[in-house]
Amino acid sequence: MRELVGRERERRLMDDLLVAGEAGGAALLLWGEPGIGKTALLDYLAERAGAHGERTVLRARGIETETVLPFATLGDLLMPFSSRFRDIPGAQRAALESSLALGGDTGDAPGNPYAACMGALNVLAALGDERPVVVLVDDLHWVDPSSRRVLLFVARRLSSERVALALCSREDHGETGTRRTVPAVQVCGLTPDGCADLLRALDRGIAPAVLAELCRISGGNPLALRELAAGLSGEQARGAHPLPDPPSLGRHLERAWAARIDGLPETARRALVVLAAGRCADTGRLRKALEAAGLSLDALSAAEEDGLITAVPDGLDFHHPVLRPLVLGRAPLAHRVAAYQALASVSTGPLHAWYRAAASAGPDEETAAALAEAAREARRRNALAESALAWRRAADLTPDPAPRAARLHRAASDAVLGGLPAGPQWCEEALRLTPDPVLRADVQALLGWVITWNGEPARAYGLLVDAAEAVRGHDPARACVLLATATAPARLDGHFPEAVRVAEQSLTLASPDGPERWHSLTVLGAVLVMAGRTARGREMLESADRVGPGDLVRDQRVHAIAGLAWCRLEEPARGRRLLNAAVESARGRSAVGVLGYTLAVRGELEIRIGQWASAAGDLTEALRWAEELGQLTTVSYALYGLGWLAALRGDRVECEDLVARARRECGAHGIGCQELHMTAVLGLSALTHGDHAAAVDQLEQTFALAVEQGVGNPETVPFAAELAEAHLRAGHDARAAQVVAWLEERALVTGLPSTEAAAARCRGLLAPDPEEAEARFGAALEAHRRTTSPFDQARTLLCEAEVLRRHRRPGAARAPLASALACFERLGATPWARRAAGELAAAGGRPAARTAPHPGGALDLLTPQEFQVSRAVARGLNNTEAAASLFVSRKTVEAHLTRIYRKLGVRSRTDLTRLLTAADMVD
Repeated sequence: MRELVGRERERRLMDDLLVAGEAGGAALLLWGEPGIGKTALLDYLAERAGAHGERTVLRARGIETETVLPFATLGDLLMPFSSRFRDIPGAQRAALESSLALGGDTGDAPGNPYAACMGALNVLAALGDERPVVVLVDDLHWVDPSSRRVLLFVARRLSSERVALALCSREDHGETGTRRTVPAVQVCGLTPDGCADLLRALDRGIAPAVLAELCRISGGNPLALRELAAGLSGEQARGAHPLPDPPSLGRHLERAWAARIDGLPETARRALVVLAAGRCADTGRLRKALEAAGLSLDALSAAEEDGLITAVPDGLDFHHPVLRPLVLGRAPLAHRVAAYQALASVSTGPLHAWYRAAASAGPDEETAAALAEAAREARRRNALAESALAWRRAADLTPDPAPRAARLHRAASDAVLGGLPAGPQWCEEALRLTPDPVLRADVQALLGWVITWNGEPARAYGLLVDAAEAVRGHDPARACVLLATATAPARLDGHFPEAVRVAEQSLTLASPDGPERWHSLTVLGAVLVMAGRTARGREMLESADRVGPGDLVRDQRVHAIAGLAWCRLEEPARGRRLLNAAVESARGRSAVGVLGYTLAVRGELEIRIGQWASAAGDLTEALRWAEELGQLTTVSYALYGLGWLAALRGDRVECEDLVARARRECGAHGIGCQELHMTAVLGLSALTHGDHAAAVDQLEQTFALAVEQGVGNPETVPFAAELAEAHLRAGHDARAAQVVAWLEERALVTGLPSTEAAAARCRGLLAPDPEEAEARFGAALEAHRRTTSPFDQARTLLCEAEVLRRHRRPGAARAPLASALACFERLGATPWARRAAGELAAAGGRPAARTAPHPGGALDLLTPQEFQVSRAVARGLNNTEAAASLFVSRKTVEAHLTRIYRKLGVRSRTDLTRLLTAADMVD
């Protein structure tokens, strides 16, 4: 190995990565321009890791021409350890073996790529149980998409596995619009001293002034520096002649390499094209391909002597990866076609199809059909991104517009599932090709679904409604589902009356006993509830229950919407049963694409019923999945939930940071309901800290948005009671009375006890005498008995006591203050507890002795992920099952459990289960 020059910072990072890996798992992404020294750093790490044989070192790299081969890089890493697959859970083993083409045929339906991700993580964790593991992956930008998904999944979850993962890429793989989840470091050019050390080995007698100029031109890029120095004449090296000063270093290197390629004999150039076009450097296969092209392995000798290619353990490869595209780009079309034809003649299966496609100059149905079969094969192996690329290329080669559009639809569908960004673009292309209303409807349904959850609800709504109109006459069931689906973007865009209208249209198209009827009834019931028409909404939801539910995973967002609707009807137990079943089904089937939204909905429900530790766990996990999958609508919703929780707990800085982040990352995407949520939590946060002017400013914005958007249910986004209280405490009694009148009218229309209680509490604050105040607060507390919000009840008790004390009745104020204080302390609502304690002291009372803490109080000591592990264990899952459910390794669950036991002071799973059951956090 060439000695590493300079790089003190990077070497320290590599050394630290090894230490962190041994201590419990770590990952690092090194990125930078070609030739900057990323591979040399991996070589350094490999040498350090394998120095004494104390670590298992796995190494692979991406190859540009292998990006269409499903799980090629993952296979390079894990196939030597395939015997370990039997030690991982069955579903993960089956998914991993299917992905690596070790299992049987599973049909055309895709399995679950995240089960394969978990399988890979657990194989690495099992290897780490024996001795530390170091995984090195070069050229991540050329790793096939499915392997890249697995590698980044693993990198995000290393915490207790004794695995160090180092990735190198030309690109910074930070996810656009979301926080980085894999630590990354840019590798920059060498310092002037490092450049001098590197060139000293060339022994060219380079003058100091020339060296400084070479450093400037190269930017410290080691590859560029060596190539520039090697190309100098003696006079240039001594400074007697001027140096070339190319406008672009890349173009300069390309010209230098191109001159060397062009100087080769024609047979060598043709042989280089075969090597560049091939997806395997194995000498045996390369020899067969060369012979099929009328060449021999000897034809490459001249390129090897010139240093363009070099021998590697498994055959021949280019001296540097950038030479491969350069050779292909400079080759005449005839040479490229001949190379691909030769490679196709000695290949089978998907490789044969891809080589044939590369050799095709125009439409070719036979080749397109072969690629379609390659797409199906990739799909069977859970390689959805590669399947999408195969369908895309098959569509390009399809002569007839109708089947071309159908293949584009398949490509777009798999692109969406596989995480490729091109899905919407391919949908648009398919729509331009086909007049078929059914296919157009299916394409628009896919496009509408994608852009709804990617943050463009207004556009999605138009697409879905137009698609429904086009098929309404001859396919009412399809139109019914499209209109039902359109309610989500209408609601997210802040148009509740429009959502009700299309939901009602959807129901008129549903057949009496068709599966689409449940979908229509559910979404209609939900939007009616949110619009404030609660009686009819309840009727629709009850009807949907009688019809029978849809699939808990495929229709999970509909289940989540139903669960949220029951929550806003103030039947949280019913909503929680639905949401728990949906969450556990998604976990059991590794359906993470729908898990984030459902967790966020359950988090909102848990905030309302006072289970704040549980809410933090669900919302944090929801945010992680939404960021990982690019679901900006769910990112916004999860940030709202976390901001609401921060506001309740009195963490104003955290609340404002979360709101700012939501606006920064999601605000430009037209999620119309976002500001309704964000101004509400900012107003609550300001009220919590006694900043009444700021509370009024924020909550008046919320009120205006709620009226504008047609939100008739005050429980959709709680804000009105806060606005009334903020006005009253700011001395604006008249405006406070107006808001209370709106609340009272809404309580009468909706029949919701929480709204009734909030209105009565505010009337109590406005009451001119103690008798009326007591009557109002009594009515509020009576309404609270029909609700499940301990925080709101404690607020009513606090307000009652404040009014009683103001009317010089401190003795009567002590009991409600003591109850309010105990509740706020139990919840962790610190500023509210401080306010209640101050009022209690002023009333001449003392806080009650806390002889037996509330069972759930200690759970606030847990991190969100520790809480999720606790809940999984309390549900009766063993460590392996809990790990599979939470998409982490068994080692991570074990490490979390150790910390959980210590924090909670419990000694066993039984004790932990009792604690969570007593806190009503396990069904």
